[in-house]
Amino acid sequence: MQPAPPSSTNRSGSELMNNMQSASDVSVGGVLWRRKGLILFLILCGLGGGYWFFTQQEETFRAGATIEVYSQNVQTNTGSVVENLTESAPSLAFIQAEMTSDEVLKSAIEIGQLTAFEETPADVGALIALIRKNLRLQAPFDGAESRDRTMVEVTFESGDATVATAIVNAVVEAYNEYVNGRHRRNIENVVEFFREGRDSILPKLDELENEFTEFRSTAPLEWNGKGEAINPYRDDAIRLEESLHALETQSRQLNSKLRLIREAVKDGTNNYAILQEVQYLLEDVKDIDTIQQVIEADVPNSEWELQTKLMGLRVRADTLASQFAPNHPQRIAIEQELKMTEKAFREIQKTRDSVQAETIDVAAQRNEAAKTLLIMYVSSIRKKIQLIDEDIADTNSRLTEVRDRALKLIAFENKNSSFLRSIARYQETLQSFDSQLEKANLPSLNSGLHVNVLRPAGLGYLVGPILSRALVLGGFLGLVLGAALAFLWDWSERTFRSPDEISTSLGLPILAHLPVMLTPRKLRKKTSQKASAFPKTASIVTVLHEPHAPCSEAFRSIRTNLFSTAGGAPEYQVIQVTSALPGDGKSTIVANLAASVARANKRVLIIDADLRRPTQAKVFGVQPSAGLTGLLNGEIEFKDAIVETDAENLFVLPSGPKPNNPAEALMLPEFGQILDEARMQFDLIIVDTPPLLSVTDASNVATHMDGVMVVMRIGRNIKPMSKRATTLLRMLHVNIIGIIVNAVGDSGYSATYSQAWSDSYGGQPGSEYGYSSYRYGSDRYLDASKEQTVTVRGRHRAEKAEPIGAGAGGESNGKG
Repeated sequence: MQPAPPSSTNRSGSELMNNMQSASDVSVGGVLWRRKGLILFLILCGLGGGYWFFTQQEETFRAGATIEVYSQNVQTNTGSVVENLTESAPSLAFIQAEMTSDEVLKSAIEIGQLTAFEETPADVGALIALIRKNLRLQAPFDGAESRDRTMVEVTFESGDATVATAIVNAVVEAYNEYVNGRHRRNIENVVEFFREGRDSILPKLDELENEFTEFRSTAPLEWNGKGEAINPYRDDAIRLEESLHALETQSRQLNSKLRLIREAVKDGTNNYAILQEVQYLLEDVKDIDTIQQVIEADVPNSEWELQTKLMGLRVRADTLASQFAPNHPQRIAIEQELKMTEKAFREIQKTRDSVQAETIDVAAQRNEAAKTLLIMYVSSIRKKIQLIDEDIADTNSRLTEVRDRALKLIAFENKNSSFLRSIARYQETLQSFDSQLEKANLPSLNSGLHVNVLRPAGLGYLVGPILSRALVLGGFLGLVLGAALAFLWDWSERTFRSPDEISTSLGLPILAHLPVMLTPRKLRKKTSQKASAFPKTASIVTVLHEPHAPCSEAFRSIRTNLFSTAGGAPEYQVIQVTSALPGDGKSTIVANLAASVARANKRVLIIDADLRRPTQAKVFGVQPSAGLTGLLNGEIEFKDAIVETDAENLFVLPSGPKPNNPAEALMLPEFGQILDEARMQFDLIIVDTPPLLSVTDASNVATHMDGVMVVMRIGRNIKPMSKRATTLLRMLHVNIIGIIVNAVGDSGYSATYSQAWSDSYGGQPGSEYGYSSYRYGSDRYLDASKEQTVTVRGRHRAEKAEPIGAGAGGESNGKG
């Protein structure tokens, strides 16, 4: 199978884009031109409607005035909130809202006596609604709005010029009066607000103060010189908490000392060494240091030092007794120290007496003294801890009692604070109101906004209706409606409008445009006047009967494209000719194309593979034979199946008897063998097949072909059908040679296409040579194999095959 030419399948992306753009341009202009009658009719209707609309409208007059709204602020620096009530000129939207308010419009009606005009309604409410509807405010130029001034153009439209002028002037004057009195009213409203606020706060403040006085007389609180509430139990609780913290600290320190002494005793054996270690660990233990010095020094000197210390301790104990209670921690500590010192003094005296009486080893004496000292010191610490724990328990009990009493008074404290805060807020608000009332010096405040009439309204001028505007609007609407209907109409037809549109949409070249051919009856009447050289061949083969006709020239152009190679051999030896739908004239094109090639001294074979509705035997006047069906079943040889026509070098392989399984027959391997044998004997083989979208026969044949030509007749809905057909061929990986456009100009759709062809290439695609009587529908294809008794099974299987019922075969093929 030879590859397709580059021109047919491998066009560059840029070329496709250019074609798409060109097709789009032609499409828009073509649609408008094709439907120009409809568009022109609707434009005329639009012009008529515009004129009718013009005649139905009443005359409208417009009057306008230009005003300036500005502010003139004077900074008095009084600190009053009313001096800044007007800081900038209002916006255009704000002015419009004020000017169209009921207050301003009612005043305008009274000022201008607008209800007296005959053209205005007598009801005030209706007149207000009319003015509000037709009154327009706009800026006369860009930048008309600034911080201190705003320029506004006020206009009104009415059927009477005098009424329009009177309404504009009355509204402007009413707005001027409204603005001039608004600022003073605003100031008075603010002052009245402060006065009402002050008057409402005073009774509340007096009532609150009376309630607070009554509360203080009954609350269980104490009051200091500044009038502040005091909870008497809170201070007692604070003092007890501090005392408890100090006792707990002393208890922790004494317990730490005991723990250190226990660790030292546990690790040591010599009491003196233990005493030294304890002294090192407890540097603040002065008792141990003192007694150790007594042990290490001479006895008399130790006695003297202990006596001196005892005297000092006694004096200190007497002093503390006069300052603190008996259970005070400091008194307890000094008394314990005094007892320990006295005991140590007595022990030293005993030791001294013992030394004098006996000779005792110094080391043993020192060790025993150290032991005694440690025992005494540990005992004193434990007693201190016991006393401190008792004080802690007593303090905790007293603290719990005091806290309970203090908590009961917290609610009274909170209520007292709430009274004070409320009174302070009322007093602050009252002072602010009094200050604003004192500063509200109305004569010295800003005078507010001013309205300056720059241009009063003159007599109203005519603004409508305008005939030219009505006609332009009507014509434009007619044009838009006509264009929309034209595009909708054109879109609903779904057909091709130009050759470029076919190439762009299908991505294939156009091989030829064939004009409408005469019907066989007319053609026979025309050729009957002279003897024909091909009496057996039907008159629709115009290449033989009318070789000089434009249609014959179109077939010769296709022949030239097929034999355009350098050696004169056809680029495609086996060609299939098919179409998307029935009635496109593919069988006639097969006969004419084959005859055209045969007249160029090329051996040409036509294989009629349309096993459902064969036509080639009838066209060339050959006798029906076993044909293709017999070849597939092996009933005859290839040379016996070929039939020679009365045209030189042109042969036909008829379809033979119609089988009841045409689709399956064309899928047999014998069909490919037939094509291979034909390649060796003929220069060109043209295969005529059914339409692609009607049955599957053409798809089964296409895979054996070197190339496929698709015949198309321009008509309604041809675009989606042709796309489906070419897509189906591409899915089969078939080389598509191109498109043959048949019967150009036979309908409104085709006539439009013919005009586009003529505009692009000049002239006409051809004159009238017809074959329109050969149209038939898809249903005829589906029903053609019914009631047939022949079944194609191939050469080797035909001998073993059993007869197949007609109904079963037809049903199977119909589904296929």
